[in-house]
Amino acid sequence: MKRRHLAAATAAFIIGLGASMPAFAANSYYAECFASWDGETKDLVAVAPREGPYRIALVNGFAGNDWRIQMIRAAEAYAKRPDVAPKLKEFTAVSVGNDVAAQIAAIENCVSAGFDAVLFIAVNPEAFDGVVRRANQAGTLLVSFDNVVFNENHLIVDIDHGDIAAKKAQAILDDLKAKGTSEGKVLWVRGLPGNATEKQQTESFKNVFQGTAFEVVEVVGNWDVGTSQRVTAEAIAAHGKFVGVANAYGSMGSIQAMLDAKHPAVPFGSDTMNGAVKMLAENKFTGVAIGSSPSISAVACLLRFQPSKARPCRSASSCRRPRFRRPPGRMG
Repeated sequence: MKRRHLAAATAAFIIGLGASMPAFAANSYYAECFASWDGETKDLVAVAPREGPYRIALVNGFAGNDWRIQMIRAAEAYAKRPDVAPKLKEFTAVSVGNDVAAQIAAIENCVSAGFDAVLFIAVNPEAFDGVVRRANQAGTLLVSFDNVVFNENHLIVDIDHGDIAAKKAQAILDDLKAKGTSEGKVLWVRGLPGNATEKQQTESFKNVFQGTAFEVVEVVGNWDVGTSQRVTAEAIAAHGKFVGVANAYGSMGSIQAMLDAKHPAVPFGSDTMNGAVKMLAENKFTGVAIGSSPSISAVACLLRFQPSKARPCRSASSCRRPRFRRPPGRMG
């Protein structure tokens, strides 16, 4: 099934913007914030808009890293804003772990309880057709984000995760070329196994190095700082020096492992956590820090506020990501 999206220019929530909105932005609800992913994105007609105040639930799965915690807090903070709180009758957030059955059950409970919208990061993007159908029948708007559901009968808020990983890879490759390095091993620290976002990230990262003399070595960091530190240390012990390193999320762990092993500073593709960016700058790494903002959860909340007479929402949404680029020789 073709994936459907909106594009969100979320200036209030994302730093590092700068690109202009697509020409078709005006066709969507809240055109200054949301635009269709492409010209083929359809209007969402499965759930009719409602007038508030609204009951909104956030049903998170995995909660094992700082990004997920910040994502929940961002949504809670947004719900408390003076201009937002009057639109809400209730906002609640729960985390159910990496159990797709538990997440579906939690969403269905919210639908049965009469919530107007349920926001969620899908544990498994292929298992939600039934709950989407039941939610639509009940008039509950489902909004998946970050790790989305491949079903066009609900709203999607997302970024191009493959593009983020590809840009990390390209930054490493460009820095290596600038240094005259044409071969060697590049370490890629993957995210949580079985996650569609993680698969997209890994495929895109590896594609950049196809046709080159560089070998991509993969380890699983689970988007977690502690796990990333351990698997990076093990990779250095097994393979020796790498010419480049990238981490899907959890970069502070990989950087610390490199420092502990006295590994030379090499081109690095990082997430945008403040600690990681600071460590890269202080230790003279080149490369790029690029990632998705946890505040995407607030953008997902905003979609439920579509009034009944507004332009229709398109069937999904994508936020531009913050990015910090450092040319060879200087980070910061």
